[in-house]
Amino acid sequence: GVAIIYGAMAMFWFVGIHGPSIVEPAVTAIYIANIEANLQLVQAGEQATNILTHGTSYFVATLGGTGATLMLTAMFAFMAKSKQLKALGKTSFIPVLCAVNEPVLFGAPIVLNPIFFVPLLTPIFNVWIFKFFVEVLGMNSFIYTLPWTTPGTIGLILGTGFAGLSFVLAPLLLVIDFAMYYPFFKVYDAQLVE
Repeated sequence: GVAIIYGAMAMFWFVGIHGPSIVEPAVTAIYIANIEANLQLVQAGEQATNILTHGTSYFVATLGGTGATLMLTAMFAFMAKSKQLKALGKTSFIPVLCAVNEPVLFGAPIVLNPIFFVPLLTPIFNVWIFKFFVEVLGMNSFIYTLPWTTPGTIGLILGTGFAGLSFVLAPLLLVIDFAMYYPFFKVYDAQLVE
């Protein structure tokens, strides 16, 4: 279910439609109820296990905006040989850090760019890893709702109430996102240089 929700957000964006605006109205009531339930579980001394929350959307699935583009923007800024991608990365890194990634979605572009179709599945992998951390390793899910513009890894740590494993999960998600985008970034960068 979470794969469908977060995969749909990315797929809508791929064709130029604001995915969260289409998908989130259907699940926002669940997000809010799950945050409340998670907080009550923690206050009762139990583990917060409800995965589907605003925090999962903002700080796990869409780390850096829909498509989990934070690491892609860093690659643009610091690894690109193309002047276009280097300039785009430098100017959009701070906004993307705060989940405003439209400059990258339309500037690279990622929207309607077949090279970036496969890595748009990154949010699905992020959520599956988060689910593993909660259900298998026993990490608390999100117990607080934070503004969506909170920088991603900070939002993950704060939103889970400083869960110990969140300090492991945050950098792990960045590594996974880097690995997902890197080969496609290299191909696109080489095309632009050529």
